[in-house]
Formats: sequence, C-alpha cells, structure tokens
Amino acid sequence: MKVGISYAVELEEIPEEVEDLLRDVQWDLFGKIEEIITQVRSGDFSNLTADIKTLRENLGRTDTRLEDCYAILVGYVKVLNQLAEQSAADAQADTEEAAPAAAHVEQIGPGHKIISSEPTDEYDPNDQ
Repeated sequence: MKVGISYAVELEEIPEEVEDLLRDVQWDLFGKIEEIITQVRSGDFSNLTADIKTLRENLGRTDTRLEDCYAILVGYVKVLNQLAEQSAADAQADTEEAAPAAAHVEQIGPGHKIISSEPTDEYDPNDQ
C-alpha cells in the first residue's frame, strides 16, 4: 500500500529537493538497466525475466515519483507567480503613492504653471 508523506522546506530549496527525488529513481532505473544489458551481452538469461520484472516495478515507482515532482513544481511555479504579481502590485502602489509627492512644478510664463508627476531630483528655488 502506498501512502503520501509531506514535509516542509524553504521555498528556495524546492528545486534541489525535486532534483534529489529524481536522482533517487534515476539510479534505480540506470543500475537495473545496466545489469540487464550486461546479462544479455553475456548470454546469462537465468535471472533476466526476474530482473526485467523488477525494472518494470521500478518504472512504476518512477512514474509515481514523477507525478510527485510534477505536483510539487506546479505548486512552486504557482507560488512564484503569486509572489511576482504581489511584488508588481506593491511596486505599482508605491509608484502611485509616490507620484503626487514627487510632483514637479515648472514655470512656463507669468501666472501659468504645469504640474508633472514625473519624479525629479532637481531642486529649483523658483518653483516655490
């Protein structure tokens, strides 16, 4: 019977965790395939059917692991997208809040002024 387990890791550690999960099943498959190839080349067919059966079981385990990695990465990408959207929204809100405070007034003629919301670092004492 298969059961799911879960544990918490830091967000930035997720890619490394997924890599570890994949490497675990990679070696299961790689080792068994190499063993079967060696048996075929040497003509040792005595355990070949059992080894192929074991390899097929490992493929099932690999499929389950790939499904786990897929689910983890879908969640990871979703969180990254949410963080990026939140960061963009925060930056836009900061810009909107800062724009009136950073308004720049230009004198274009006696009694006429243009107010620009473009930030400027220039200080002009005539703008008062």
